[in-house]
Amino acid sequence: MKLISRFCAFVVLFSIAQKGYSQDPDFHVYLSFGQSNMEGYAKIETQDKVGVDDRFQILQAVNCPDLKREKGNWYTAIPPLCRCNTGLTPVDYFGRNLVSNLPENVKVGVINVAVGGCKIELFDKDKTAEYVATAPDWMKGILKEYEGNPYERLVELARIAQKKGVIKGILLHQGESNTGDTLWTKKVKIVYDNLMKDLNLDPKKVPLLSGETVNEDQNGKCGSMNKIIATLPKTIPNSYVISSKGCTAEPDFLHFNAEGYRELGRRYADKMLSLLGYKFFNGKTPFIVQAPLGFDQLNVAIPAGKTETISYESKTVGSARKATVYTPPGFTKKKRYSVLYLLHGIGGDEKEWLNGANPQVILDNLFAEGKIEPMIVVMPNGRAMKDDSAAGNIMAPDKVQAFAAFEKDLLNDLIPFIEKKYPVLKDREHRAIAGLSMGGGQSLNFGLGNLDKFAWVGAFSAAPNTKIPEELLPDPEIAKKKLKLLWISCGDKDWLIENSKRTHDYLYKNDVPHIYYIEPGVHDFKVWKNGLYMFSQFLFKPVDPSNFASYTIL
Repeated sequence: MKLISRFCAFVVLFSIAQKGYSQDPDFHVYLSFGQSNMEGYAKIETQDKVGVDDRFQILQAVNCPDLKREKGNWYTAIPPLCRCNTGLTPVDYFGRNLVSNLPENVKVGVINVAVGGCKIELFDKDKTAEYVATAPDWMKGILKEYEGNPYERLVELARIAQKKGVIKGILLHQGESNTGDTLWTKKVKIVYDNLMKDLNLDPKKVPLLSGETVNEDQNGKCGSMNKIIATLPKTIPNSYVISSKGCTAEPDFLHFNAEGYRELGRRYADKMLSLLGYKFFNGKTPFIVQAPLGFDQLNVAIPAGKTETISYESKTVGSARKATVYTPPGFTKKKRYSVLYLLHGIGGDEKEWLNGANPQVILDNLFAEGKIEPMIVVMPNGRAMKDDSAAGNIMAPDKVQAFAAFEKDLLNDLIPFIEKKYPVLKDREHRAIAGLSMGGGQSLNFGLGNLDKFAWVGAFSAAPNTKIPEELLPDPEIAKKKLKLLWISCGDKDWLIENSKRTHDYLYKNDVPHIYYIEPGVHDFKVWKNGLYMFSQFLFKPVDPSNFASYTIL
């Protein structure tokens, strides 16, 4: 039985490797489908045909001899992007804005299969035949161009695209023909789930972006449908609604005009950029400002690091203590590594990061992408006392005091143990400290208080144990000379944000270079995982303080 299981695992890994062999991870592919507003209704103007970057490509959905395009081939995405005589569509300016705000090595490919006037049921593969059989005469010519099955055409083209690139998302604009249909979100989910299954996609990594119909502020005739569209994320967790508010419309109040499509396309792009970790850079060189979708998802096709629990003797506490240690992919004792000490919160222990964030997965993914230096990560128990469990009253005075006592245990017991057991670089330039909540306060207190030991300091949602700024850095000039990076991040709705803000204000007043990173969020692992993702990419490599102010979301 074990032999069979191993063989099956091998087959899965081999097939994944084979499938990914010819794929270019920097060729991002997007599927788009829907009805007339996705098809493209507005007249294509001169400005829409010029200046299209050849990094923006369309996979032709139908044969168009007059355009010298054949189905199944890639072309620069000059409109029309749906069929031979369709108009401007949101996809045009979705792609344009993506390529202008992504690194130059990234290409964007789109597939657009849409049918004006159709209901969402047309794309339900189990109902397509029935729908086509009863379709009105004016729709049959359109359906014929897709050989009577738009869904199958979309899947057929998507499979062709997967030979070259990676499907990153799905764009939907549909709903006018389903106005008032309270089951619409469930019907959309059927189509989305079928695409995930038929194309072997991971729904956690492939979002669905659904645009609103012409808004009521533009007298949209189907504007009431937007209340139903707004509930889509409740049915499909990885879906996002693109607002049409202010997007101008044609006189029929059903379709957007050219300017409305341009703006709506830009909004689709804005959301997708944020999901990729980018934002609009207004001509500046793009760079990641937040963790992209899927950053914390296991990828079995890449090398993995290892985690282990170690035990060390603590003279400070007078007992043996535990820590969790991550070693990077390809770890060897023949090489020396930098070390990050990663601390937990008041209710955690040496397993909190492992249980709440899967940091090994985040780091493995970053390492595979070449975005971080190989490093050892030590996750200790920051409660330096004999009974160091998180049981009972975690706010008890002796337990709170044990977090302060951990400084001595860290410096005198744990670090020497790690440097004896593992092949590590022992200078301050190759040692970092960071943590969440209570551990964030510890990191600031211990890191800034021992700049002879740490050159890299990070605090994610620092707790009230953080010393007041004047005690943290009584001499800012020393910090300016010794710090490689000081990172302070927090969610904008975190009730403990004042601890981060007061530290930032003091640093700013005294011209101490640092990153003050505020993101949408509260006091939870969503913020802390993003903090680890961002902070770890700076470590143990040259940094440019002149760019620090750019690293924030809000």
